[in-house]
Amino acid sequence: MTEFDLHVELREKIGHYKAKVLRRNGKIPAIFYTHGEDSSVPLILDEKEFINLLHSEVNILNVIFPDGKTKKSILREVQRDVVSGKTIHVDLMGIKLTEKIRISIPVILTGTPIGVKEGGILEHLLREVEVEGLPLDIPEHIEVDVSQLNIGDTIKLEDISIEKTRFITDIHHALANVIHPKLIVEEVVAEEAAAPEAGEEVKEEGKEDQSQVSSKED
Repeated sequence: MTEFDLHVELREKIGHYKAKVLRRNGKIPAIFYTHGEDSSVPLILDEKEFINLLHSEVNILNVIFPDGKTKKSILREVQRDVVSGKTIHVDLMGIKLTEKIRISIPVILTGTPIGVKEGGILEHLLREVEVEGLPLDIPEHIEVDVSQLNIGDTIKLEDISIEKTRFITDIHHALANVIHPKLIVEEVVAEEAAAPEAGEEVKEEGKEDQSQVSSKED
């Protein structure tokens, strides 16, 4: 399993205003804590380095502190701005290589399904799964070969396996399927038929208004 070196700074001043100042200067406020311990350490991450981390498929981090000490960690939570999508806060959790952890890893589909070659549409239904295992046994991602799927076929999580690691996500979840394009067309037509016409809404509103006027006149 590949690892990623993440350099951090200690964050002495905390608070909403200080966090905004950090973000304006290309930094991200973060917190570091160790599994099973109550204490935590406020940190500062470099935004560019963190973006490189997000673009990789690394599960284990080497968090490098200013004094040179390195602690094995995982990325526990990433908070993003709902408008810009930029990262505004990060939670890092220290781990022990001898203790099992739970973490989400991406699902990557490989191959071109037979059904797609015949005109079907591939749906990627589950893009990440939660697994449990020793840190060094957990893969960066799961590859699922969908080349044998025909139109109407579905592949579920229970159809695949990974060594030394167990799934926490419900194994009955569908990972991917191939559907006939006609199904999508029928769904769109059904939605359009169910939606009220603009003229009908106006007409109904007019009826209500008229009844209210009649009531007042009575």
